[in-house]
Amino acid sequence: MKQNEIQYDPLISGKNPQTRIVNVEIENDKAILFIENEDGTITQKSTPNKFWILSNRANNGSFKLKGILHYNHGLQFSDREDWNKTLQRLRKTSTDFFTIYDPKESFLVKDGYTFFKGMLHNEPSILSFDIESTGLYHTPDSKVLLISNTFRKNGKIVRKLFAYDEYESDKEFLEDWCSWVREMNPSLICGHNIYTYDFPYLQHVAELNGTELNLGRDGSALTVGKKPSFFRIDGSRDQEYHKIRIYGREAVDTMFLAIKHDVAAKKYDSYGLKAIIKVEGLEKEDRVLYDASQIRHNYTNPEEWEKIKTYCEHDADDSLALYDLMAPALFYATTSIPKSFQSVVESATGAQINSMMVRSYLQEGHSLPKASEAKPYEGAISFGEPGIYRNVYKVDVSSLYPSIMIQCEVYDEDKDPKANFLRLVKTFTEERLKNKKLAKTSKYHDDLQNSQKILINSCYGFLGTPGLLFNSPSGAEFITKTGREILQDSIDWARSKNLFIVNADTDSISFNKTDGSHIDEVERKQLLDELNSRFPERIRFEDDGYFKTLLVLRAKNYVLDDGKKIKYKGSAIKATQKEPALKEFIKKIIDSIMTHKEDYQDIYHSYIKEACNIQDIKRWSTRKTISDKTLNSERSNESRVRDTLEGTEYVEGDRIYTFYKDTNTLELAERFDGQYDVDRLLEKCYNTCYTFDKVLDCDNLFKNYKLKKNKKDLEELLK
Repeated sequence: MKQNEIQYDPLISGKNPQTRIVNVEIENDKAILFIENEDGTITQKSTPNKFWILSNRANNGSFKLKGILHYNHGLQFSDREDWNKTLQRLRKTSTDFFTIYDPKESFLVKDGYTFFKGMLHNEPSILSFDIESTGLYHTPDSKVLLISNTFRKNGKIVRKLFAYDEYESDKEFLEDWCSWVREMNPSLICGHNIYTYDFPYLQHVAELNGTELNLGRDGSALTVGKKPSFFRIDGSRDQEYHKIRIYGREAVDTMFLAIKHDVAAKKYDSYGLKAIIKVEGLEKEDRVLYDASQIRHNYTNPEEWEKIKTYCEHDADDSLALYDLMAPALFYATTSIPKSFQSVVESATGAQINSMMVRSYLQEGHSLPKASEAKPYEGAISFGEPGIYRNVYKVDVSSLYPSIMIQCEVYDEDKDPKANFLRLVKTFTEERLKNKKLAKTSKYHDDLQNSQKILINSCYGFLGTPGLLFNSPSGAEFITKTGREILQDSIDWARSKNLFIVNADTDSISFNKTDGSHIDEVERKQLLDELNSRFPERIRFEDDGYFKTLLVLRAKNYVLDDGKKIKYKGSAIKATQKEPALKEFIKKIIDSIMTHKEDYQDIYHSYIKEACNIQDIKRWSTRKTISDKTLNSERSNESRVRDTLEGTEYVEGDRIYTFYKDTNTLELAERFDGQYDVDRLLEKCYNTCYTFDKVLDCDNLFKNYKLKKNKKDLEELLK
């Protein structure tokens, strides 16, 4: 992709067309741009920088911005310290002000630069690394044993393994690694869990040995932020970490990439590197394997040490493989978002869209609005009619919320008088449609349309997010209201055609004929055309599959079988937190329902029998990753885990499998001696049956064999 092939739009890409920027560093009144040329060499370019603050009233030395939005006066500073002193003064006077604290983002927003314009995702030079150590805790005897490295530049791979026993001291070991990294001079440094483990651990060991991790392009040391930051895993969990900064380079944690990559699919039971590599089919067939949990125990054994080093030679390949799989969409989004690539990986999409909106006004010297207060509003329609259905046709609206935004021209006229938000949605949608057509034969266009899809689908959430200047809760409320009206209209239409609504969720409906008879292709097309004739041009239902069987357990939990493949939807069905045997039990009951076998009691009894005579306790154990909370919380559940770990060498980050030995005693699976709490497992089997209580007569089909009144029946069953 050459520079003259780029379609340049200041709204989408910022007003400055500079290409191939791989990093920006702010040095008070100047910004240093690091530009990676096509031959892999790095050019540094200096450009003026100003720190800035906007407020809602005039201040000494301020200038007036265009328009009448809330923040309509500006101050600029050549020195960061002057900027900071003014902030402190404004806080004391209770002045309402807005600024961007990240100096890189502040510069990119004001002056219209972005990273990676004119580059493909695999063009920047990149180093992937992984460490092996004597533990996870930062202790006085912490030691780094190995650092494996995979470096790529201009498509060529260089691997290098650094081992502690090849040096006179740990200080020399770490300093030689840092020297080699500076020699390779990567623009990106990636690894798995490097924010919370590798870099902090390396820095700790460096401090123990009186040295620093001098990894910066100017020879400066890596820094780890003092204040904790939080990365959103899902609606209820955050990952605490400390920001990593390496002068002139971007640090990218592939664990954060994996979490973002898994938002829709939810296919990872664990975010551990090896687990993800296995799920994605990226394991190398000829790879020498070694149990990584045993490295810290076996490294002093010469024979084992040679095996460990052989295993680790290609260790860094895995995180580079994840980068190539998961980074492209975010890489290409960064060409539009005025944030560093590292910040794009770390931040939420709502904040990214807000930065684009702030840039769109500020680069024209225009005033900015104040963030609107959040307010509650009704969400989407979602229901399921529990049951087993045959010959079901599923249709959904392509990009419902973005389509509503464009069709109804949704934007906040008071806060966004230039309608830039609507222009963003329209432009990204139009570009995505073009790239989607080319995606079947071009990975680049597929990656590009995925990046545009992420931004488009985040626009609705952005409107309802508190704290963002250009948010619009009233706009979000209008979109969900319109979405409900569209879905309700489609439901009413289906019912008027004497069709039965099996399931409905936000943007889709699933229906069949009341007698369950077949709907042929011609009829399906006629139905789809008739349904679409009810709506304006932008609102388009599409064929989302014809299913031989559809099992609905409850809203948002259903199973689809098109005769070729079975798809499972919903947390109750996927049951990711359950023991392996019980997850298997759920799948077998589903298979029995879908194939008309109806041998539910036989399946149930087979697991009851196994629960009463367990040979492999791991199938009936709960998996848990040891966290800081596990080790320090006073809650009884965590206390039990700590008691179980007493005398072991497990540390934070390790994964364990536990079961109840008796009513109150938790035990590790590897310590299984044949004794376990049978009644607890019998009750778990019984409770699992009620996953299906809406479609099966659970009260009559299944007995709770934990209860005393059913013990005789259990004895008969076990005979």
